[in-house]
Parts: sequence; structure tokens; C-alpha cells
Amino acid sequence: MSGEYMSSTEVARLAQVERPVVTTWRRRHSDFPPPVSTGNGQPLFSATEVLDWLLDTGLGNTDPTTLRAERDMNTLTAYAREHGGRRMLLTLSAALGLRHLARRALPADPLPLADRLDPDDDFLLTDLRKAPAPAVLPQLVEQLIEGAFDPSRAHHFLLGNAARLGWPELNADALTAPLLTLIRMVTDLPGRLPTHGDLTIGDPWAGPGDLLAAVLTGQEPETLRFTAAQPDPALARLIRRRLLLAGVPEFNIDVVSDELNDEFAEADVIVTRLPYQPSELRDTVEDLSKINDIADRLGPGRTAIVIGPAASLVDALRDTDAITKRADLLGQGFVEAVVRLPGGIFPARPGHPAALWVLTRDPIRATEGRVFLADLTSAVLDERFARAVAEDILLWRSEGFRPGDGHEPRTGQAVLLKTLDLRRGTALRPPAPGSATVRARQATDRPALIGEAERRLSDAEREATRYGEEHGPLNTRAAQRDEARLKAVSLGALRTARRVRQLPGHRLSPAHVTPRGHYRILGPSEVLAQSSRRWIDRLTLNTEYPHAVLTEPGDIVVTSGPRFGAFLDETGLSVIEFPARGLRIADDDGLTPRVLKALLDIADNTTRSPGAVRSQRLRDVTIPDLDSDEAARLDDVLRRLDERERLLRQQADLLTELRGLAVTGFADGTLTTLYGTNS
Repeated sequence: MSGEYMSSTEVARLAQVERPVVTTWRRRHSDFPPPVSTGNGQPLFSATEVLDWLLDTGLGNTDPTTLRAERDMNTLTAYAREHGGRRMLLTLSAALGLRHLARRALPADPLPLADRLDPDDDFLLTDLRKAPAPAVLPQLVEQLIEGAFDPSRAHHFLLGNAARLGWPELNADALTAPLLTLIRMVTDLPGRLPTHGDLTIGDPWAGPGDLLAAVLTGQEPETLRFTAAQPDPALARLIRRRLLLAGVPEFNIDVVSDELNDEFAEADVIVTRLPYQPSELRDTVEDLSKINDIADRLGPGRTAIVIGPAASLVDALRDTDAITKRADLLGQGFVEAVVRLPGGIFPARPGHPAALWVLTRDPIRATEGRVFLADLTSAVLDERFARAVAEDILLWRSEGFRPGDGHEPRTGQAVLLKTLDLRRGTALRPPAPGSATVRARQATDRPALIGEAERRLSDAEREATRYGEEHGPLNTRAAQRDEARLKAVSLGALRTARRVRQLPGHRLSPAHVTPRGHYRILGPSEVLAQSSRRWIDRLTLNTEYPHAVLTEPGDIVVTSGPRFGAFLDETGLSVIEFPARGLRIADDDGLTPRVLKALLDIADNTTRSPGAVRSQRLRDVTIPDLDSDEAARLDDVLRRLDERERLLRQQADLLTELRGLAVTGFADGTLTTLYGTNS
């Protein structure tokens, strides 16, 4: 969406509807905002008018809170374009901070109030003195608060949209939400508070203070003190405002200009990112020295969580000084966890591989000589998996190495330091592949699972044998047919003759599609894959799509894009998703669902010619027009073939399952066989 105008596609995206719905709104609602002529043939609409119209009418699938936020964004974008993104963000952030301190709406001239409430210029005074167009600040602040309900949420919304407002550098080092969850859980603030009372959280390379704010989420801000280092005075004031608006008392916030000083020795928990450097300028020794400086300042039982480049923290090293530095760090015994993170944890730097180190001074004796290693390179770090990793680290911190008690980590391994060959600079990886390590949780059950699969395979073989004995060898009695060639009939002609009925496809919102539910969804992707893993809840279907038509057993679902395909729904109770459509055979017609599906698989007029703009229409697809007798004969052949194919596929699936169990067991060292031994 642009700052002032938006296209029909952007209106549809904003309202979370399909593009044709916007055209329908323009046709049916005379009060829909008129388009603005731009001379290039594409109608554009005033973003403010569209947002107001959506809020007034309640149409679309976007909740009003999001619409109000987008309306605020439209106003802010115009302000930022005029005065610059960085200056606008710092000014509005300071104004929100002043609004929070004053507990009332700002006056027309906020400077006297700012000078009285922030005389030492720790939070906002300089930013307001440099404010462009200060007269509009009170109105902008109240508009932001109205959309977000309070100054704290308005400030969070403002900083979260820095890139859209013209200051992308502010969040260039921001981390993904699941990784922030992992860090927040590993700090274990709820577990530390009963023992230590008030806690101090430190970040020696604080950036805009986003890590400190993330750790604060879900905690009582009055019980926490924060120490941060930020040499840029404007960003230092921004960090103080960020924490102040989150509820931290101003006397619990200390932001210094030098990076890592002795004040950080008082921190109970340190969370930080090593400053980003391009690979050609990165100094591995310097990165490891910074971690060593953090470790030197950790007191007994205190923890540091460091995010840094994988090249320094976990990859193989060649530089002798770097090898020695990393080996010494690991050998001192306070590195409790090393996690290689998956790609993309820096959304603004997707090609920057990173790793996480967790350091704890004086860990329990059960961790002595070992380190928790996890390689998440091929994992999907979502909220669930992030919590699993954090739980493994916390369990390792509290209980250490406990072999054979059923509490082995799910996402990594406790590895002996002496097996890592640290003095040669080898990469820090768990000994077994990550996928095999995760599946090793089933190690004790794997022989039983293999035995159960072997039993089911024997049952399937006996069933196939009984079927062969009962029906004998397959013999379709195929013979040459000498009559004239069959005529072809199109799907459109079948519909006109009422031999088949077309079922509509429904436009479903992605928010209503789930991996579990009551009704299966059949769209183009499911038709082409001949299977479905998408479902919709019964209540959602009845509430949001009251006119939806469910399939019946024997209905055919067809699609023409991206290529033609047909799917026989043998169970029914499915929802057809547009642009797929359904075909239902009339009760008195000689065609059967099995025959129609087979004929559609070899139908004509299903492909688009290279020069055509649109794909072939379904009504033009042609199939042979079998009479009732021939359709019955073909249906009998197909039925017998399907029965034998089902028996063979059942055995093939069980063999695939057995293969996977055996290979996994041998790969992670938890399975062997007695064949070839004297046992």
C-alpha cells in the first residue's frame, strides 16, 4: 500500500478478500470511494477514504483494530515522506514518551512540558526540540493511541513499522519471534526471581533495545533493572523510552555510552547480539574475545545468551588464534549450550548464518566436561520447536547428564568436550545427523514397531493370497471390438443433457484452513496430488460459508489450472475450493464415478495451446460417449484392478515403513539384528 493511494489489488489485500470482491463492492455500493485518475489506466483510490469506508461498513475480513492501525500508517507515511523516516520516528517516539509521563493529552506546544518532566534530557527533550512541525504532534499522538489503546502499544506499533516509515536500519538486526521466545525462556526469569528478588538484565550491544524489550514480555517490569550500552545518544534515549513505556521505572534504567564496562558485572542475565559485520570484514578472534569479556564479568550462577555469526561460533576455524580462543572458552566449562540456528532468523539479513551460545558461571557438576550441542540448520524454528529447544537447555542446566533415564534431549545432544577435537578447530556439531537424533526418542520402541509392521505385512500377504485363491488369476476376457468408433461428448453437453450436475467451488479464506478439522478441502493442488491434508472446521464452515455445498460419495472434483486433473471423492463430505469444481452423475445415467474418472484422465481438449492466454474451459473437455452396457463392462474391469492395486499398495506402504524404521535405527546406533551372529 502506498502512503496516499492504493490499487484494487491492495484494497483486496487490506480487506483480506479476493480481487473480484472489490469490483463487486464498487458496483453494488454507491458510497465506495471513487477512483482517482492517474493516466496509466489503473484506478487508484484514496487510502484514507477506503479505510474509513471499510470501518464504517464492516465489510471484509480484517478486524477493526488492524484497519485503524493501517489508517494511522497512512497518516504517518505522509509525515515521514515529508520530514524523513528517522527524524519522524524519533520525534513521535519522544512525543509518546512525554504523553506517558504527563498522563494527559499533550498541549499545542509540548516543549515547556518536556523541559519540566525531562530536565536532564535522558528520555526525550532533544528529540522534541528537533521536531519538524511540532504543532501536529498532539493530534498524531492521540490518533496513534486511539488505534492502539495506550501509549505503550502505540510505541510498539510505531517501532515495528520502522521499515515502512522510511527507517529500515532501525530493525535491520531484529530477530524472528520464535527465536525471541527461545531466548526469553532460556533466561528463566520466573525461576530466578524467587531466589534473587530484583533482577538486572544487561545488553552490551543493545542496538535499539529490542532484545531487552523482548525479555521483558510477560514479566513484572517493577522487579527488573536494565543496563544497556549504546554510544548513539538518540538511540540511547530511544532505549530508555522503550523500557519506560513498557512499565519499567525510570530509576531502573541505565544506558551507558561505552560497550562493555564493569557495570555489566552486576547483571544477573546478559542477552546480546554481537555487532553485525560483512563476511569480508569479520574478525573471528574479535567476536570470540567479546564473548570472553562477557564470561569474565559473569558472577556465580549468572547466565549470558549471545547471538553471533556461525562462522565464529560453530563453523570450522582456520586461524590459529581463533582456534585457541574458542577452545579455551569451551574448555573453561561455563559454555553450557551451543546451538546452530536455521537460516532466516535475521529477517532483514536472510543470508547471514548465526548461532547461539549460552554461558553460565559455575554450572552443576553433572554438566562437567560436556556441552549441549544442537544443529537446527534443517529445522523449522516455529514457536513449538523453539520451546522444545529451550526446555532441553533448561533441563540440561538443572539436571545435567543423566544417561538411560528416558530424559535425553529431543533437539540436541550432550557431547563430551574431549570428543570435539577443539584444538584442530573442527565445526561444533552433534555427532549424529539432526534428523536421526530427533527420531532417536523412539529408540526403545523401535523393535516393537518393526515387529508390529512385520505382523501387519504378513496379514496383508495372507489377504492377497486369499483374494488370489478366491478369484483366481486376473482375466478381463479382453477382445477386439469391431464396431464403429465411439462418438465424443463434452462436459458441457453432459450438463445440458442433465447427465451430470456441476457443483460450485468456494472461495475460502486462508485463515479458515487448518491441518485438522471436520471437512476435507479439495482444491486444484489436492486434485493434482490425489490427496488432501487441508481441513476446515464444521462450525467455521456453517458460520462463514452457510451456502457451501458438500460433496457426496462418488462425486468427481476437476480443475483446469495449472493443468487439468480429476479426483474421485469416494467418501464425500468434502468442500470444493475454487477454482476447482465438482461433477455429480445423475442417478439414472449409465456412467459410474469410476468410469467417468478414468475417461477424464484420458480426455481431449485439456491442455492450453502455447499461444493461448487462458486455459481450456471445463465445458469443452471431451470424453468418449460410452453406452450403459460398455460403461458397466469398463466399471467391472476397473473395480477388479482397483482391488488388486489396493492389496499391492498396502504391502508396498508397509515395506516403506519397515525400511524407514530400520534405516533410522541403524543410523542413530540404537538398532541391530541377530542375523549373522551365533545368538
